[in-house]
Amino acid sequence: MRLPRRLIAVAFVVAAAAGCSATAANRPAVTSSPVTTSAVTTTKTSAPPSTVSTFVAAASPARLSAACPLLDSAEYKRAFSGDRELITDEDAPDKDGNAISYTCEYLRTSSHEPAGTLVVFASPGERSEKTSLKTAATICSGAPKFLPGNAFYCDYQHDQYEYTYLAVVKFSHGEMRIAMVTGDLAPDPTRADQYTSVAKSLTERL
Repeated sequence: MRLPRRLIAVAFVVAAAAGCSATAANRPAVTSSPVTTSAVTTTKTSAPPSTVSTFVAAASPARLSAACPLLDSAEYKRAFSGDRELITDEDAPDKDGNAISYTCEYLRTSSHEPAGTLVVFASPGERSEKTSLKTAATICSGAPKFLPGNAFYCDYQHDQYEYTYLAVVKFSHGEMRIAMVTGDLAPDPTRADQYTSVAKSLTERL
């Protein structure tokens, strides 16, 4: 089973641009799914990701160009993955017209199986952080739990499985930027502090 994270991201961009002002051992892995658009179809390379950490936190880049520099695997792990060791792998960007989304996959170190994703993109023409949050929350299966700043986390259900979905929005460098994080476990209220930490880091780096 593959959750349509990048498809959700592209749909968000299209909606905003049109004026509408994201496991147990036996559960399916949470992955991103490739999106075929009118402009570009992207595929992942077959080369395995490096296990060497070279993370340098992004400092609110003037132009978005990647997702992995916004959230390290260690930061992701503390909030979403418990004791599982993870590495990151940057996917090729997805483009739909002028909208480009960037995806970072968090992979289990031993098997390179996906544990979750971070998708980031800019929403053309959007100026309201409140409206962007409302749009981002439309895929929640229940009421979102808001975090300090313009962020929330919620439950995302697909078939009989539950997943954690966290979103952050920020008007930065003249554009609305959205970060959508997903994990392969159901939301855990006892991890609210870790979710808050992730949201804070993403807000600073968007």
